[in-house]
Amino acid sequence: MFDSPVVVVKGEQTVVDFFDDNLKKFKNSRVCSGAVNTLQLLEDSPASVVITDTHVGDMSGLELAEAIRDIDEERGHYTYIILIGAVGHETVQQESFHKAVDALTGTKRVDVLEHLVLAGARISSRINELKEDNDALHHLCTDLRKGQLLDPLTGMGNREYADQALNDTIRQIESRGGAVCLVMISVHNYEEVKAAYDTKIAGELIVSISERIQSLVRPLDVVTYFSPGHFALVLMQPTIEQCTADCYTRIFDGVRLKSYTTTAGYQPVTIGMSICAATADAGPPNQDKMIDIVMKNLEESVRTESIMVHHIKPE
Repeated sequence: MFDSPVVVVKGEQTVVDFFDDNLKKFKNSRVCSGAVNTLQLLEDSPASVVITDTHVGDMSGLELAEAIRDIDEERGHYTYIILIGAVGHETVQQESFHKAVDALTGTKRVDVLEHLVLAGARISSRINELKEDNDALHHLCTDLRKGQLLDPLTGMGNREYADQALNDTIRQIESRGGAVCLVMISVHNYEEVKAAYDTKIAGELIVSISERIQSLVRPLDVVTYFSPGHFALVLMQPTIEQCTADCYTRIFDGVRLKSYTTTAGYQPVTIGMSICAATADAGPPNQDKMIDIVMKNLEESVRTESIMVHHIKPE
């Protein structure tokens, strides 16, 4: 731990000089004068431990500690901060003090500093290792989610699968003609059910609805559980005229005019349905635009108890 990077911050009338002999053991220690120089140094090269006077000229030791915490947060690092000198009781009781400063010692406790620095270096090293491990796990989970195309609750395709299916259908209508149709079905009271019961009951409701939707669509239609409380259907139709409310009333009524059984009893549902359709007459339709349109129109569908339809016209 004696090779851990340590930064010593001195003010105009510094008390840190009393600790010079103790710091000689630390091979990777650097000395800064003032807060600005310290922050510039830490921006370029982070430290494991920072030792600072309670006053360093251009700002107080506490203000410097808070600024170091901001730098740490931006780069995902942790610095152990030791404050040396007299600090008022009211300051020590402040929440900001506890968030910024790890250790406080007086000028008469020279013998303690070496132990504080060693302990701080160990704590800083361990926290930074855990941060790196956590980041690695986060990236791994993100990569796994990207490669996973099935929703574990319903067994349907997930958001990634819906995006992929929509993109494939757009490519097909470019080469073969026809229209791409994106249908979004929302279980508008999904969050209410989850709040009234729990995630398990809400999950049971979603599974029941997913089974109902699959019984109402054609075998080659793509049905996905797009996001919590939302199902997305991706279809290809011969013409855009077949992407109307009348064409999907059977599905709309078949889903909403039914109560669904859960272990908490029958659950009524509030359903919204929104449709966006497009052809490739003026180039491939914009996938993100289609998704935005169907999501925005769901509220109006619930309010009017009808299917909202939007056809993207060639410009």
